[in-house]
Amino acid sequence: MTNKLLDFIKTSLPKLEINSVQINDEGWDNDILIVNQQLVFRFPKTEAIADKIHAEAALLESLINKHLLIGLPVYHKLNDENGKLKCVYYDYIDGAPLKSCHPDKKSAMILGDFLTRLHQINPAQTDLKIERTYAFWENLFHSVQKEVFPLISNSEKEKIQAVFTGFLDDYKACQQLDTIVHGDLTASNIICKNREVTGVIDFTDAQIGDSAMDFAGFYWGWGPEFTHDVLAWYEGKEPAASILKRVQGFYGLQPAFHELLHAVRNNNKAEWDYALARFMELAD
Repeated sequence: MTNKLLDFIKTSLPKLEINSVQINDEGWDNDILIVNQQLVFRFPKTEAIADKIHAEAALLESLINKHLLIGLPVYHKLNDENGKLKCVYYDYIDGAPLKSCHPDKKSAMILGDFLTRLHQINPAQTDLKIERTYAFWENLFHSVQKEVFPLISNSEKEKIQAVFTGFLDDYKACQQLDTIVHGDLTASNIICKNREVTGVIDFTDAQIGDSAMDFAGFYWGWGPEFTHDVLAWYEGKEPAASILKRVQGFYGLQPAFHELLHAVRNNNKAEWDYALARFMELAD
């Protein structure tokens, strides 16, 4: 597969001299090739992901005009012989995923500023849609009940049940699905250098949703204190305390459910153990 992707790059950009290649094909949505530590090539794994890239690219163009404190990808599209999108490429943002750093208060300020500007974009000016509907979360709950519940203790089942039912019961009354969100603002998609955030990547899951969704990765990755630090720099449509309540009650916990399902389906015990332990720690 890698050789085919490299051949496509060489054919599409014949003047590009390739001296080094780093490969990341472990993501759920894209195969990533970093060429010469200068260019990043993103190959969508499915047609559905490829279809979303056009709206993603338009969103990034809107954000770049907002004078952010961080770098963002600027997409260049490459089509296959049939005129269909094959990949996008953009300039490499120097640094490493934030999971390899411990973010400081300056990083919290930078991320708070980024989310303020992202969430100010008018959804009506984009082609993005509401994807995480009531049915989406209800289906996730059913999958967890079917695949995860047979493998965990009664106390763990009760805790997960309470988190889901509380969220679903309040969903229609309190969820404000009127904000453009990144949708996957986790440590893997935040770039840092010398403990300072330098960029945000992978807007594949950008959509219209609840602003609290974009604070989930902070809570799951670094806990309440860092989430509170980011919110201190965030200027949104509602008080920070209101957003934090939804993050603590559900959004900041729900990464566990995706990871547990992924672990079951791929027989990954280490991923399973971490996800379950982290959920129980944060849910207490």
